[in-house]
Parts: sequence; C-alpha cells; structure tokens
Amino acid sequence: MTKNRLLDLKKLKFEVRDVMRYDDAGDYFANTIVAYDFKDDVITNAIFLHEFIEYMLIKSSGIEPELIDKLDTVPNAEKDYPREWKLYEKYHDMANSVERQFIENLGLNWEEYDKTVNTAKIKTAVRHLSDEMHKKQMDKKDITKAKRIVRAIFRKRK
Repeated sequence: MTKNRLLDLKKLKFEVRDVMRYDDAGDYFANTIVAYDFKDDVITNAIFLHEFIEYMLIKSSGIEPELIDKLDTVPNAEKDYPREWKLYEKYHDMANSVERQFIENLGLNWEEYDKTVNTAKIKTAVRHLSDEMHKKQMDKKDITKAKRIVRAIFRKRK
C-alpha cells in the first residue's frame, strides 16, 4: 500500500514520446503520464485522458504503479495478484468508457479510433536498442539515444 494514495497534481507531468517502455500506447509512472506519439492531437488527448483516469484510480486504491507494470508485462502475473488484477481490469474498463465518450463526443468513430491505437506498432526502447544492435552497420547515434531513453526510464522508476 502506498502512504499517499493520491496523485500529486502539482508535480504531474504529461509527455508525448516516440519510444515507449513497452508495447502500449499509454503509460504512467513516477507522477508522469505518457502517450505514444501518433502525430494526432485527438489520439494524444484521448490516451492522456484514459491514462490519467486509470492512474488516479490505481493510485487511490493503494496499488503501486510498479505492480501494474508487472501485470502488463509478466506472463501470468494476474494469478499472483488476483485482487489487484481485478481492480486493474475494472479501472481500465472505466477509463476506456470515458475515452470512448471523449472520442464519440468529437463526432469520431470509436471502432476506427480503437483499431488505430490498438494495432499500431509501438516503438519500445528495448526493441529499438535491440534492433540497432543486430544491424550490420549500427547507427551509434541511435544506440546512444536508445540507451539514454532506457536509462531515463529506469531512473524515473526508482
């Protein structure tokens, strides 16, 4: 359980990134909410709205965001944390509902939006670094950039 179960809104940051920690269009950690850069303000705003609601609910329930990382990335983690998994699913669905209302309020088609966001190939820091390392002619600038991104992500997680 967290000591402070509310987000510190004075320190909350929103970032748009072209490389994510893992294969997801939205993320949150360490008072930061991140959206993948789809180069579309509607998509960015919708992702931010979803992630803000989900993060607020997760935090207020006492679940640490690091546990959500496990639920998102570790196979079968939901079996080790059934209570948290159930709440996470509930909060994700609630955030999805508001996200959908936002999209439809703008007169857009939810199914088209959802397909765009959920089928996009999200560039991840680890995949980007791995891809560069396996090239015959490695681009040192890309490797340095990917390493910097990975280090920054892990610094923020501490």
